[in-house]
Amino acid sequence: RPSRSDLVLPEFDRDAHVFEGSCAKDSDLWVCGMDFGFRAPTVVLWGAVDGDGVLRMVDERVERGVILDAHVRAIVASRWPQPRWVGVDPAGRQRSEQTGISAATAMRKAGLVVRDRRLSVMEGITLIKARLAPATGGPRLFVNARCERLIESLESYHFPADRPEAEAPVKDGSDHAVDALRYLVVNLDRAHRMERWRYA
Repeated sequence: RPSRSDLVLPEFDRDAHVFEGSCAKDSDLWVCGMDFGFRAPTVVLWGAVDGDGVLRMVDERVERGVILDAHVRAIVASRWPQPRWVGVDPAGRQRSEQTGISAATAMRKAGLVVRDRRLSVMEGITLIKARLAPATGGPRLFVNARCERLIESLESYHFPADRPEAEAPVKDGSDHAVDALRYLVVNLDRAHRMERWRYA
């Protein structure tokens, strides 16, 4: 495990942010976040936003070597309410050489609403941090214990230990679930004034 001084999200604490059971309701705003992959895993996260704006991540799908259509079917046929939208990587706009259409277009053809707001990685991470540890009040982001990969990723997503000046997190597999969460959060929250928070 990386040392806590190298963690991107040291604000995440299992005792404070992980819950058991079901706190989400059908009347909540249901949304998804998705990080595309094939050799690397595709990650789909389901979240519910209550009337107070608190986001609860309730489930995850992490699959490697599975085509996009299978993930789309899994979202459409999920046991959870249909998501209002799916937040994805803006790179999903690029056309596939095999199909001639983009991943986002394929998802829209299947009836899903896709959001792909473009923010830098650090801006997106700042929005996640603001939900985990707001300046006032309690956390506004919680994760169900069944989301094992997301929890593991939040606890291990880190900067390179040998380069303390680096502002880009390490892409070693712990980034995929956090990326899916980041795409969800950046499309849910409006960015306010951003400040640089990583210093050498």
